[in-house]
Amino acid sequence: MFVFYDFETTGTSPAFDQPLQFAAILTDDDFVEIERVNIRCRLSPHILPAPWVMAVTGVTPEQLDDPSLPSWYHFSHQISGLIKRWAPATWAGYNTIAFDEEFLRQSFYQNLHPNIYQTQFDHNDRLDMMKVIYAVWDRAPDIL
Repeated sequence: MFVFYDFETTGTSPAFDQPLQFAAILTDDDFVEIERVNIRCRLSPHILPAPWVMAVTGVTPEQLDDPSLPSWYHFSHQISGLIKRWAPATWAGYNTIAFDEEFLRQSFYQNLHPNIYQTQFDHNDRLDMMKVIYAVWDRAPDIL
């Protein structure tokens, strides 16, 4: 199985910013969609989002404080539950190793999860499509 996923965040620093949205599609080995999720959370009180991120993502200040959204703590636990339920799977995305995985690990760490490396255990593995594209470009640039 494959999970294609992405985060929208308040900035670029996993230690000082937080995810605001997690979207993922679970497929079988033939890329037939099995399940899809799109989860948002409210802004933690100690986080100040970068204005340029707000412009890029289209998130409004009102959406950041929406009381119907889960806290970052509950949001991270929802994602953890998905990882456990969807295992084993290959977790794939674009620039996920350098960006999304770092935010995922920091989210688990800052929200007291015992295992911050969930996408690497329980027979899960990871695939960063940015690295694949770089490799293709190096070997056969005319393909792209």
